[in-house]
Amino acid sequence: MKIKSLAKSLMYCGLVTALTACSSSGIDRSDLDETIQRYHAVVLDQEPVTLNSRVPEGMVTGASYGLFDELDGDSEDMISGVLAGVLVGGVVSALADGSNEAIRYRLYHQGKGEFAVISKQQLDEDVQCVEVHQAQQVKLYAVDAEFCQQAQNEASVKAVYGAQVQRMGSNDWRTATVIIEGDSIAAVTEINEEIPAGAQLIDARDTWLIPGLIDGHVHLSQSGSAFTRPDIIGATALHSYDQDQAWLTNQLPDILHDYLRLGITTIADLGGPTQRLHSRNQLDCTTGCPTILSAGELISVVPVAPLTGNDGPTFMTTQTPAEATAAVKMQRGFGAQISKFVFTNEGGLSPQQLQQHFYAAMAEAKAHGQIVAVHAQDLDYAKAAIRAGADILVHGVMTAAIDREFIELAQAHDVTYMPTLTAYEHYLSIFKQQLTFTEFEQRFADAYVLNSFVELQENLPATEQMFQIFTRYVPLVDASPEERSALSAQEQAIVQQLEALFSQRILQVQFSNLRAALEAGLKVGFGTDAGNPGTLHAVAVAEEIRAWQRAGVDAAAIFQALTIGNALAFDMAQQQGGIAQGKTATFNLLQRDPLEDPQALLAPTHVFQGGSLVYVADDSL
Repeated sequence: MKIKSLAKSLMYCGLVTALTACSSSGIDRSDLDETIQRYHAVVLDQEPVTLNSRVPEGMVTGASYGLFDELDGDSEDMISGVLAGVLVGGVVSALADGSNEAIRYRLYHQGKGEFAVISKQQLDEDVQCVEVHQAQQVKLYAVDAEFCQQAQNEASVKAVYGAQVQRMGSNDWRTATVIIEGDSIAAVTEINEEIPAGAQLIDARDTWLIPGLIDGHVHLSQSGSAFTRPDIIGATALHSYDQDQAWLTNQLPDILHDYLRLGITTIADLGGPTQRLHSRNQLDCTTGCPTILSAGELISVVPVAPLTGNDGPTFMTTQTPAEATAAVKMQRGFGAQISKFVFTNEGGLSPQQLQQHFYAAMAEAKAHGQIVAVHAQDLDYAKAAIRAGADILVHGVMTAAIDREFIELAQAHDVTYMPTLTAYEHYLSIFKQQLTFTEFEQRFADAYVLNSFVELQENLPATEQMFQIFTRYVPLVDASPEERSALSAQEQAIVQQLEALFSQRILQVQFSNLRAALEAGLKVGFGTDAGNPGTLHAVAVAEEIRAWQRAGVDAAAIFQALTIGNALAFDMAQQQGGIAQGKTATFNLLQRDPLEDPQALLAPTHVFQGGSLVYVADDSL
């Protein structure tokens, strides 16, 4: 019974008649002297109330009306009318001890729904479950919470109550209850609205309920170790690429579970061997896996031979537009939801030539509902990618400031700008032999990944010449003019060439362009490029958040990029990215306000995916 419906009955009887006028001649009040029901109920909340001196008479008459009219004297169906009977006991008790002070308890019983009790009893605020003894007066006895949980575990309807939920379109929070039916959100209601009978209750008080996080750029074909990119870190004499891939295949279920533990419920795998897509669909996800959106090989014009393993290449070389289109069709046949293209100058093609080369292939992908992601770092190539049909620009523009033409193109084509700041920064740290890991990263990372960088540093002479050149000269790129002038002419030339690729200046350009994209109102997504050396799966989100903060981006923009920003980028906003009726019930409960501290995003107490509770912080799920 809702409080509102009871109030109507109170008003009706209070205005029309005196105390006994609403009683039924067939029911003797003395019949209520014995306990007619005992049951357990969840305590939703409690609050002090003051009984107005004129209230008792009306409440008593209203109680009689509600009790007899709704129950028809059936004592076995008493719970739906408990508020009526309880008000009698509560008011009589209040009058008896001469005090108008009482407590209103909102309670829930799975079989009958929600009701309220007004009582003089003062229970501890942390009481979660009570045994209700109902007769002429109602008594509440605190009991262990497990008594209220026994019948709820298999309920198809769930009610997550008391959490702070963000108001749509604002940074404000409201206390609400989220009703889940099946895999969807059936309703988001005010906290004081009735909870459906039969619902499993999840106590979310003192938490913030947010959409599941989305990492829009990872590589599940890369381990994050020092040996996972032999095309950049030539260390196969220490550890072969196939060995690294074998370790990754074995550890992938645990890596995916780490994403869920951090509340990252969806990831976009932006490039790897297409043949792995079938086997990935058969992963053992008994410990929980995020939803995976997958691309096949990166479609390019330049081969990257060192990244070819037993499952095929990571980069697919196409020499004609027809080959690029055929690549899209082939990958889609394996289940790829994303097509990833490379727009760089390594193949000697101009931005316009690449636009012509990939235009038909991108149109083929979009015509069949695939998302088109493009790797483009230079401004002119990024513009060409937008004209060719890009949906998402990953990495962001790194070598020059984005200009008005770029912004207008991105707006006109509804493109998402998705930088990856820390992956680049980690390469710089590796080349400078300064890579370190935070305590948070070490807690999640496998010893194999962490130890790979120790092994690399201890065995630099065994690495390939190009990597030794990097470690020798990249540290000098940002050196003072005096330090660089002490180098030989040949060394100065090497440093100058490396400066175009590796420099703190490039990181600052990335920072500046991210701010410019946000200020211009572009769609902005969040990606980590996890799997690259030093950019560890799952925990990379924490480092990327810090990088965005160093770039001057506030917590609200980071939160938005990780949720609705990425949902829009991957055309999932109808299902994900917000908390609203009709969306998939995929969300996290946090202990702290993420708009105060975005690192709170990665410390969920509970993670729900498709309506199921898939992770509890103190659980071994």
